[in-house]
Amino acid sequence: MEGIKGALRLVLADQLTHDLASLRDIHVANDVVMLCEVQDEVTYVRHHKRKVAFLFSAMRHFAEELRQKGIRVHYVTLDDPENAGSFTGEFGRAVTLFAPDRVILTEPGEYRVRAAMDEWRQVLDVDVEIRDDDRFLCTHDEFSIWAEGRKQLRMDFFYRDMRRRFDILMQGDAPIGGKWNYDADNRESPDLTQAVPTPYRCPPDDITKDVLVLVAARCADHFGSLDDFDFAVTRTDALA
Repeated sequence: MEGIKGALRLVLADQLTHDLASLRDIHVANDVVMLCEVQDEVTYVRHHKRKVAFLFSAMRHFAEELRQKGIRVHYVTLDDPENAGSFTGEFGRAVTLFAPDRVILTEPGEYRVRAAMDEWRQVLDVDVEIRDDDRFLCTHDEFSIWAEGRKQLRMDFFYRDMRRRFDILMQGDAPIGGKWNYDADNRESPDLTQAVPTPYRCPPDDITKDVLVLVAARCADHFGSLDDFDFAVTRTDALA
């Protein structure tokens, strides 16, 4: 395949947003966006079958959204005979395939994936740019400053400081309602006299049906069932 004139941009399964840092300055004519389903991510722990199906279907739908915007997408399915089985293997294969002038990524949410990305910088003959994931309110550096010198890194204390900093559910310097959290109340049993709303159901489309067949075959030894799968797998469906 002919090389591209621009960047290769990798999008992970938990990064399916058009406002992602690594997509924000995309050059539609020159760049390629890559998404890949790899065995390592399915089996490093044996995820519930529904989780795997949800992620793969959401990825495939997001890839279609990108294509509809005129963006060139390199999508690797789990059952691709040439699938290398890992992010590192697929990433290396894509760099060889497209010969991009650089690679652009958004920092992953998992440490083990970030460690693999740092390794790519050493082993691949291409510039690798890892951008901060600005979907989070706090950067790593800001958290390090907050944590310095503390005897305990308690989530509740950090949560309160973020509430104050961004004025979230605050009334002056106090939380709205007078309490920082309602954990104790939430541990109470539900009121069984209250009507429970019927859960929203999103019947699977053809893309999701294909994924369900794939996951049933490739994740047969995983726990859980795919019966009556009805998760929303696009932003539009989730907001319905």
